[in-house]
Amino acid sequence: MEICDRGDSADAGEDFVRLWTAAQRKVFLSIFALVHNLADAEEILQQTSVVLWRKFSEYRRDQDFTRWACGIARYEVLKHRQAKGKAALPISDDLVERLSAATIREMDDLDRRRDALQQCLEELLPRHRELIRMRYEEDCRPEGLAVRLGRTADAIRRALHRIRMRLLECMDRKLADEEA
Repeated sequence: MEICDRGDSADAGEDFVRLWTAAQRKVFLSIFALVHNLADAEEILQQTSVVLWRKFSEYRRDQDFTRWACGIARYEVLKHRQAKGKAALPISDDLVERLSAATIREMDDLDRRRDALQQCLEELLPRHRELIRMRYEEDCRPEGLAVRLGRTADAIRRALHRIRMRLLECMDRKLADEEA
């Protein structure tokens, strides 16, 4: 188990910034899921980032940084609840713990699904991948795609439907393989 060494603060600072930047959105979402108040969630996120930096020397590189950060954020939520008084959030600390764990599981599931989708997109024929890209990245409606590609809007809709079904089947297969 390798502990992050903050002896060289420049390297540690770079490591922390890189890891924190990648994890910050998920940590914020896990906090917001527990407090349901944007201002409180932002305040807790700021406090969490301070605590993470202070405790960064305790972070082990074999740990998932996001999970570690969400665990610390959960404690910051509990401290925030105590400071505000339990009346501010009429739920038990045990429920906060369970919600936090469920939020982390959901984020992990979304990550797995996103990764599977990315892999499946790469397996598409280039023309199908381009059609999906135009539809979703450019937000081009089937009618606009029909004009651009010289096809009917119905033909575009059918093609998109077939491609989406292939993607869904591919994702289901990849996720099932991952679980096996």
